[in-house]
Amino acid sequence: MRRHLVAALVALPVVVVTLLGLPLALQLSDEARRELVHTRVTEARRLVPTVVRAMTEGEQAGLRRQIAEYQDRTGGRAHVFDTEGRSVVGALHPLPAEELTRQSVVRAALEGQFTDSSDRQFSELAEELVVAVPAVHRGQLVGVVVVCSPLDDLELRQWTIWAAVAVTGALALAASGFLAEPLARWILRPVRCLEGAARRFAAGDHTARVPVRLGPPDLRVLAETFNHLAEQVQHQVTVQKSFVSDASHQLRSPLVALRLRLENLEPHIARDGSGSLEQALGEVDRMAGILNALLLLARAESGAQATERVDVRAVVEERVASWRLVSEPRGIAVTVEGEEELVATAVAGTVDQILDVFLDNAVRAAPAGTAVRVRLVEDAAMVAVQCADAGPGMTAAERARACDRFWRGAGAATGEGSGLGLAIAASLARVNDGDILLQEAPGGGLHAEVRLPARCPSEDGHHAPASLKESLR
Repeated sequence: MRRHLVAALVALPVVVVTLLGLPLALQLSDEARRELVHTRVTEARRLVPTVVRAMTEGEQAGLRRQIAEYQDRTGGRAHVFDTEGRSVVGALHPLPAEELTRQSVVRAALEGQFTDSSDRQFSELAEELVVAVPAVHRGQLVGVVVVCSPLDDLELRQWTIWAAVAVTGALALAASGFLAEPLARWILRPVRCLEGAARRFAAGDHTARVPVRLGPPDLRVLAETFNHLAEQVQHQVTVQKSFVSDASHQLRSPLVALRLRLENLEPHIARDGSGSLEQALGEVDRMAGILNALLLLARAESGAQATERVDVRAVVEERVASWRLVSEPRGIAVTVEGEEELVATAVAGTVDQILDVFLDNAVRAAPAGTAVRVRLVEDAAMVAVQCADAGPGMTAAERARACDRFWRGAGAATGEGSGLGLAIAASLARVNDGDILLQEAPGGGLHAEVRLPARCPSEDGHHAPASLKESLR
C-alpha cells in the first residue's frame, strides 16, 4: 500500500505540471511570437510617413537614411515597394524582391488591405518573419513597407520558456519524490499502528490499543473507532470469562453435596435400584469433570502468563508413568522415544495438561494389545511432543473440528468425555505461542502433536506438573 501511495504522490505533480505546464508554455510561446509581430508592425508603421513623403515628393534620401538607422538599431531589414510591386529602396538580402512579393501579407498590402489583427500582418518563412504595412496618402495607396526580421531571438526566447517549464516540472518531480516517502509514512502510520494492534488483539492481547493523535484526522477517527470496539470486545470477553469461572465455582459445592447425598442413599436403595444409583453418581462425576475443564479453559484464556523453562523429557516421563497405571490393566502399552534432553519455554504446568489430554484420548481410543507411542522431536526453534495411537482415528472433517468446544466424535459413547479436552490443549498451546496438529497416524489411528518454542538444553529448567486425568474423563 505504501508503494502505491508513494507512486500516487509522485505522479500527481507530474500530471499537474503536464496539464498546466504544457498549455502555459504554449501560451507564453505564442505571446512571445505576437509580441515580436507587434513590435515589427509598430516599427514598420513608423516608416510610413517617410515613405509617403518619398513616394509623393521624391525625397528618398531621408527614407534611405531612416531605413539604414532602423537596420543598424534592430538588426532587421526594411524595404519599400511601389504600388506595382517594384523595389524602391532597402536591403533585401537574403530574400530577393520577387520572393517577398509572393508572400501573402505583401500581396495583401499591395492591394491596399489593412487590418489590426497580427495574425494577418505577418508571414513566417523558415528563416525570417515578414511584416507588410501599406503606405496610404489621402486614401490612395502609394507604397508598401516590408520589414524582415530573423527568428533567432524568438526561437531563443521560446526555448527559454520551454526550458523554464521543464526545469519547474523537474523540480516539482524531485520535490515530490523527496517528500512522498515521509508523507506516505505519516499518512500510513496510523494504519500500521492499527494493523499491529489488530494482530495483537487477534492473538489474545485484549489490551492492544491504537494512538489517536497520529496521522490525518480521518484516520484518527478510525483509530478512535477501533479503540472503542476493542473496549467493547474486551468487556464482553471479560464478562464471559467471569461468568464461566463464577458459574463453575458456584456449581462445585452443590455437585459435591449432591454426590454425598447420593452416596448416603445407597443403604436405603433396593438391590434393583443400585444400577441407577451408580449411573447417577457417574453423571455427577462427569459434570464435575466438565466444570473442572471449564475452569481450566477460563484460566488458559485469561491472558498472557509468565513462562519458564520446562524440562519436557522429565514431564513426559512423569505423565506417562502415571497413565501406565490406567493403560496397562487394559492391555495398552505406552512407550516414550526421541530426544533425551529437551527444554521448552512454556507456562508452568501447561505441558503436563496438554500431554494428559493426548494420553487420555489415546488410551480410551486404543484397542487392547496395541501401543500408544509418545515421541519427542526438536528442530532449530521448536520442540514437538507427538502422541500416536492405533485406534479408529478421525476423518479430515473430524480433525478440523476436534478442537472446538464440546465437540465429540460420532463414535464417542454416550456420557464419555466432556468434549473440552482438545479445546483446552489448543488454548494452552496458544498461551505458549505454540499450536496443536492432528493428523492420521501412519498405521491408522490419530497422531496428535503439540509444538512449543524451544530453549537451549544447557539451561537449567523446572516444571510444575498438574494432572487433568480426572477432569477430562
